Amino acid sequence: MSAKTGTKYGILARVCQGRRCMTKSLEIEGARGWSKLLIAAEKGDVEAIQSELAAGADINESDDDGWSALHLSALNAHTAAVEALIEHPEIDVNSRNKWKSTPLSLASAKGHYTSILALMKHQEIDINARAEYYGRTALIEAAKNGYLNVVELLVENGADVNSTDKTGRNNALIEAIKGRHYAVAKYLLDSGQVNFLNKDMRLNALIWAGSCHNKELTERLDSAIHTFFEGS
Repeated sequence: MSAKTGTKYGILARVCQGRRCMTKSLEIEGARGWSKLLIAAEKGDVEAIQSELAAGADINESDDDGWSALHLSALNAHTAAVEALIEHPEIDVNSRNKWKSTPLSLASAKGHYTSILALMKHQEIDINARAEYYGRTALIEAAKNGYLNVVELLVENGADVNSTDKTGRNNALIEAIKGRHYAVAKYLLDSGQVNFLNKDMRLNALIWAGSCHNKELTERLDSAIHTFFEGS
């Protein structure tokens, strides 16, 4: 998936060969076997989505890489399409693609607040689901990319601030510090939910904070660690 295009293949993904660039359109993906439902979801065409579902399309169908209509709608910030899909009684709101990413984790990595808000309304949403490739949760993805409003939304709805990625060395706080997203780091520290018992995690946070040369952040981190062990 291209981080620059924001879509699975990219409606206009640029494939460069030397000095020559070519565009790969959605029509090519349709020729490769995408169903009408998946194409409609990629475009955010709610009317077409509803038409396909009314005609009997499987709402949880996916392509060869496991991308469902909900994945495509959430990834591309098509909130109206997300809302239409999650209203269906058979929707798998936690569907996984080939890399075990859920619609929520994809939307969180892109900061698509309104789509995330829509997904959060579904009673079966797994807010702490981890993808397989990097093992990040939706919260870690949002913190890594500096989306404070998304981080706040996820934490307020029960996201585990202490979940780690696949390596076990990075959590939402550390990813925020590494990315120099100081407002996100401050929010997580002020939440009082960060667990500093793990020595390696604690040292990792201090090392990354030190590398930022941000006195306020370092002092706030030191204070949070002191409060965790000694109390206020």
